[in-house]
Amino acid sequence: MNEQMMKKNNMRIFPLYKMFSWDLLFYYAISFLFLTQVKKFTASQVLLTDSFYAIFRVGFQIFCINITDLLGKQKSLLIGNLLVSISILMIIVGNGFYLLILYSLIQAIGYGLKGICEPTLLSDSIPKSSFSSKIYSKIDAKGSSFYYVFDAISSATTGFLYVVNPYIPMIICFICCLISTIISLAFEEPYYEIKHTNHKSVSFITYYRNILTTFKQIIKSNRLKSLLTFSLCFYGILSTFGTLRSSILVDIGVPEQYFGIIVAIMQTISSLSASKQHWFHNKLRNRALSWFSLSLVSSFIITGLLVICNISFIVSLMSCLLTIVLVGIIKGPYYTLIQKYLNNFSNTNVNTKIFAINSLLENFGRVMLSFFASFLLSITTTSYTFIIIGSIFFVIYIFLLNYMKTKVGLSPKEYSQEDLIFWNQK
Repeated sequence: MNEQMMKKNNMRIFPLYKMFSWDLLFYYAISFLFLTQVKKFTASQVLLTDSFYAIFRVGFQIFCINITDLLGKQKSLLIGNLLVSISILMIIVGNGFYLLILYSLIQAIGYGLKGICEPTLLSDSIPKSSFSSKIYSKIDAKGSSFYYVFDAISSATTGFLYVVNPYIPMIICFICCLISTIISLAFEEPYYEIKHTNHKSVSFITYYRNILTTFKQIIKSNRLKSLLTFSLCFYGILSTFGTLRSSILVDIGVPEQYFGIIVAIMQTISSLSASKQHWFHNKLRNRALSWFSLSLVSSFIITGLLVICNISFIVSLMSCLLTIVLVGIIKGPYYTLIQKYLNNFSNTNVNTKIFAINSLLENFGRVMLSFFASFLLSITTTSYTFIIIGSIFFVIYIFLLNYMKTKVGLSPKEYSQEDLIFWNQK
């Protein structure tokens, strides 16, 4: 198979692959219930586990880059999917908080590898032209839409399966992980003619010094620095929302069998909005990230206040559902757009490092917010946690978005040389 055929093959199967592998299916709708009711952890411990996961993502990010450079993106992607499958099997058969931490470690390395390889494998498979960015967004959005549809269907049934036997959705989740592992075998390295560097002849210190040099170049770009800072904060909020969502639904008394239906609604909306990511980009332009962030944190504050007021169950439920719907609308286009923005003015040699540092910073944000939310849940209610987190990040985003006005969304001629350094490299 020649290089052109390899690239076409990768682009063809990527949406199907993403449908199964972007995130855990049959899991998040009942994960909070499974860990608290079956495994007997507290809500604070569940968030603490999320913090350990994010810490491991940060701590092993350089290791994941090393593995990817050594083995190539296709083999590293395969290993990543295998590790995620093993982690789910561990949570099914294991017990105890220390085993849960080990589960977090294995899954963190798996998703660390996947987070580096998936976007760059697709990007490297698209022929370079003025339409490359649009093609990337179209293929990635198609995969996201497939995932959200599948996740909506799975979430709608997960709650009822959980009531029958809480282990059923977990076993199905494990099977889906195995399917994504099998599909990853079909990918090919886009640049098969590149000879792999003999890493044994390069000193360990020199190798990491080279990576650090690239990171320093990335940080010099005001454009990338702005996008990475935004991503750090926003990913922390989205990742923590999954646990906070379940916790507040439990607090207001929503029956557990309806958790899956609620998540299904959110994922269906995400599927529709993901397919319209180009519309969001064209309609909102430079205001897309502003709209995403300020709308989200404002909804946190309003929902927390309405639940505290305890006007009625219906008011509290509708407020929570509207916030969940809003998260669904935002999640759909956000992940595709932020990857598109990060990949702009980049090249094949450096995009792995850009996505790696983005993943590192995202999980650093997840660590900080998970620890903070875990602390808040240990001393107050979920509704107050919503208000505190929403208020803090509302202030943060006001200042950050003001800083980004002159740094992001410009034409190439308006950027400094530091912002275009990777674009100009051959």
